[in-house]
Amino acid sequence: MTPDSGQALPNSVAPKGGSAERRCYADAVAELKIVNVTAGYRGKKVLHDISLEYGRGIHVLLGPNGAGKTTTFRVLAGILPPMEGTVLVDGRDPHVDVAAKELVGLATHRSALAPRLNVVDNLRYWARVLGLSPGTAEERIEEVLALLGLAGLADQRVAALSRGQNQRAGLAKAFLGSPPVLLLDEPMSGLDPDTTQRLSGHLRKLADDGHTVVVSTHALADAYRLADDVTVLQDGRVAGRGEPATLRSELLGDAYRLRIRGSGDVPAALERLGHRWRECGPGAVEVEVADEAATETLVAQLVREGVGLREVVPARNPLEDVYRQLAAADGGDAG
Repeated sequence: MTPDSGQALPNSVAPKGGSAERRCYADAVAELKIVNVTAGYRGKKVLHDISLEYGRGIHVLLGPNGAGKTTTFRVLAGILPPMEGTVLVDGRDPHVDVAAKELVGLATHRSALAPRLNVVDNLRYWARVLGLSPGTAEERIEEVLALLGLAGLADQRVAALSRGQNQRAGLAKAFLGSPPVLLLDEPMSGLDPDTTQRLSGHLRKLADDGHTVVVSTHALADAYRLADDVTVLQDGRVAGRGEPATLRSELLGDAYRLRIRGSGDVPAALERLGHRWRECGPGAVEVEVADEAATETLVAQLVREGVGLREVVPARNPLEDVYRQLAAADGGDAG
């Protein structure tokens, strides 16, 4: 019986073979690798000859709508076979090796939970599928419900959950067996600040413990704070990869935007120094300098011009500049 029956799950639901504890991969480490992969749907190519390798850490997949992020996740998770190329999870192909596929936890906007069952019964079902013993299953369910702020919704039917609550329930399912590889599609979307903070801390702990975490996101501040590296996808191709600040420099050059607040006539002082500026909020202006090192020079010059500086900070994080550029190249779609 599957949870889609809408009935209570029988106690006889059995794991898919092997030891009950074997599928709680708390201490496992696995790497992801795709080589020269082309993939798509019904003969239409979405990914074009991409190669990526991910090990332990938090890796952000960044790109506008239609860039190929979801397709990349489906290929990595062993759901969508590539038209060409190789996919490896811990050295094995998840499209032919079920054991390799079980190393991956995937969470998308569609939670894949049975709508007529409540949250906790859904998780108990998947715990049995994963082969967790009853004791371990209850411990893990309690942990993931608390992590994602779902303890008060444990007895709620999935069909009655809001979109954001449903997404959190899907994340709980993905975390249940502590898989060594996690593929999370927009996990921060719709979360309240407290849950976002807990989830961010949990992802960092998993990465520090050796897990491979790949996240697609539009939450650029979270990506900049969390990411060990960022992969930029555009039109189904890898446009760049690296640490956020380095990536921005490689893709857009070294120009650096600053937000400045101060007493006195800051715009006039900037004009005397040969800088163009624009307003960016009450009492603040934005100016572009050649690179990050040029900030110190500008600060010294403004002080000599008699400006009392109150704030000199980056106008945006580097990923926002990259993302805006990608969105503009794709016709302004920043979704």
